[in-house]
Amino acid sequence: MAEIQSLLVDETLNFIDSLIKKAKIIINGREIEKDIHRTKKDGDVLRKYIYLDVEKGLVTRAALVDAQGRELYVKALNHQKGNKGYLIVFPIKQSIEVIS
Repeated sequence: MAEIQSLLVDETLNFIDSLIKKAKIIINGREIEKDIHRTKKDGDVLRKYIYLDVEKGLVTRAALVDAQGRELYVKALNHQKGNKGYLIVFPIKQSIEVIS
């Protein structure tokens, strides 16, 4: 019987984590870059957090990108951001299965 070991899932998540370098956010029709605010890994789930603080306006799109600026994970949004902070979360669940 073949069985995927947790090490493979962990290392795959580590690889995905290392690919993600920053975020591109569309706010009021203008693209801005933001650093990753926080990363959390819990079992087979990786979460990337992007925090908008001083920016104000309509947030319509957010994307995690690699070092070359290639989009890896895109979210369509429709949030009017005012004076309060706004946290965008990108959850990624990794599952690997044996096929026969």
